[in-house]
Amino acid sequence: MDTAVTRKLKCPIAIELIIPEDKLNEEKNSGNGLFSKWFDASNIPGVEYRIGIYPTDPEHEGETWIYFEILSLKNKLNIDSVFNITIKSANYVLRKHLTSDFYIGEKLCTTEELFDPAKRFIVDGEMTINMNGILTIEKEAENEILLEFDDNFDSKLCLALWEQENKDFAISADGKEIHAHKSVLAARSPVFSRMFESGMKEAKENKVDIQDFTFDIVEKAIKLCYHLSLVPYSTLEEKTKLLQFFEKYDIQPLKDVLEKYLISVINEITVCRLTNAALLSNATTLEMKCTKFLKTCLKTKPIADFDILDKDFALNLLKDAFCHVSECEIDLY
Repeated sequence: MDTAVTRKLKCPIAIELIIPEDKLNEEKNSGNGLFSKWFDASNIPGVEYRIGIYPTDPEHEGETWIYFEILSLKNKLNIDSVFNITIKSANYVLRKHLTSDFYIGEKLCTTEELFDPAKRFIVDGEMTINMNGILTIEKEAENEILLEFDDNFDSKLCLALWEQENKDFAISADGKEIHAHKSVLAARSPVFSRMFESGMKEAKENKVDIQDFTFDIVEKAIKLCYHLSLVPYSTLEEKTKLLQFFEKYDIQPLKDVLEKYLISVINEITVCRLTNAALLSNATTLEMKCTKFLKTCLKTKPIADFDILDKDFALNLLKDAFCHVSECEIDLY
């Protein structure tokens, strides 16, 4: 079985470069550039980036050019770069999308204009250049092991039941079906149990159609109700959907196990997706862990996919970032 998958790995990037006016003056006639430090792309190993400016570009006499550069220290990577460079005081915005090049230079202005106070490239003795964007690469990764399983008596019994042909209930999605035992579904899920006891249409027809999950997710979820070993591999996206399925159908033990696993894989790449999954599935512990991690990241490192984060959650997160946290003290008379 081929377990290799390809996924896009995204890394937010940002630099604020502040250059004193006297430094610009010193290099005005030298042909030298003034650049930021090289910064690591936090979740793409071996990739660094920087920005800089030539007050007088050596290849363009009398012109000031601005540059963005990427450095791949290991294997050559196909890096997709989307970024903006801004000088707010001068209302300057450069928007670029690079698909193969590792650097780009653009004319900013003439050298004379750079030092013209009316152009406002330099304000209060400083020039401030901001850059923000996203680096994206495609990377092969192994499918992640879904969950560890045990071999106690109950789990062996359910695994043996799965092998039987006398399954008496059909679950359909996307026009496909998977069959299961009512007794197993009722034992795992109070939602299914109430369905079978209520005399509903589904109980009479021994069939239910699920429309808000794909068949792949439904199939994995039903198999997991029998034994964890029946679904040895799963992507992170599938795990988050399974968490939502377990919440909707109140399959609490499996939800707890999966939530514990997802907490263990929180990092700057996964945290926004896991936060959304936690909100949709009412996974409060996962939400708390993601929130704590995000608050730390706001101060120390960039995170991927912040734009997909639930808008209300993101707003509250940013508000809380300005809140002082204090331990209590005893105020003695």
